[in-house]
Amino acid sequence: MSKPRVVHIITRLEPGGSSRNTVDSCAAQAGSYEVTLIAGPHPESAALRNLLPPEVAYIEVQELQREISTPRDFRALMELKALLVRLQPDIVHTHTSKAGALGRLAAALANLKAVKPAVVVHTPHGHLLYGYYGFAKTFVFKLAERFLANFTDHFIALTPGEKRETAAAGIGRPSQWTVVHSGVDFSCVQAPGRETLGLGGDEIVIGTVARLEPVKGVEYFIKAAARLRETSPALNFRFMVIGGGQLESGLRALAGKLGATEKILFTGFRADAAALMGVLDVYVQPSLNEAMGRAPLEAQALGIPAVVTSVCGLPDVVRDGETGLIVPPADAGALADAIEKLAADGGLRLRLGKAAKDWALSRNAEGLPRFGAAAMTAALDKFYNAILKVNGAGEN
Repeated sequence: MSKPRVVHIITRLEPGGSSRNTVDSCAAQAGSYEVTLIAGPHPESAALRNLLPPEVAYIEVQELQREISTPRDFRALMELKALLVRLQPDIVHTHTSKAGALGRLAAALANLKAVKPAVVVHTPHGHLLYGYYGFAKTFVFKLAERFLANFTDHFIALTPGEKRETAAAGIGRPSQWTVVHSGVDFSCVQAPGRETLGLGGDEIVIGTVARLEPVKGVEYFIKAAARLRETSPALNFRFMVIGGGQLESGLRALAGKLGATEKILFTGFRADAAALMGVLDVYVQPSLNEAMGRAPLEAQALGIPAVVTSVCGLPDVVRDGETGLIVPPADAGALADAIEKLAADGGLRLRLGKAAKDWALSRNAEGLPRFGAAAMTAALDKFYNAILKVNGAGEN
């Protein structure tokens, strides 16, 4: 019996949870499957490609880009189809929106003449149902995803919240959805000394880690910081924004406009973001949409309570009142109140922080770290075995 062949397709390998999830999956599957990873180009892809074992074939499709371009997208579609016809996979597993659209269409075209059609699996790594676009674009997205669901056998959600909200929007049937958490690496990292970051030992440090894009809601973190500067001068706050992106200059300007520049430290992009979290007293995730939230889990694993918004998968990784606090999205006042509650009560921070660490590092029914990469790959392996058994794949 030959090994089943799996082809993963992702728009591009870039720093972030979806790319790491895909690379970790490919690496873990290399022993049991013939694995190929297809991705578009990205200037920072080398670090992730280096995590792939030599058994995983890597193919870069130059025309596969995140931006919409009809000519390039058509060429990418045709190249993906040709690759799938040549590879004859048992499973085509697509990741993220653009690769999910083109990859599933390519698989449908390749399957038309396949002796044994591939099973098509899609992991959105979050949805675009709110927090990204206005009504018109969101409506078009829903229509497109409902259409693409016709060419999808199975969907994987990172959290029950993502599954619930996406299926409720009519994208696939609930029975097509399976929840598999993204694997998070909780390797111990040495936090830098506070003094190296210009932080005082007696300061209460509140931080967030994010790509500085609108959906991450960092503007509300800045507004909450400015509000607390005015309302709670007795609390010795310092705020950290760890990450870079298109909004960095605008967010710095917003901090200046609100008179909070001296209270907010912008670190820019940091490869050691997980280590920097070690200096925090409270972690904040002010996202407008978040499929799962790796950073809140990393913070909790360090014993840091988290304040997060009640969007998509965040309530699945932070337990309200037990490991952190949950507030409405796009509400700087509610965010400030939650931060102040934790900042003003060291005992509460300690109690929630201990529970947060226990939760993040807890084990599942199989005895594996609940949110670790091993649990993710074991769940995927079980899922693949089930769908291949039904499809009769991998047999000579």
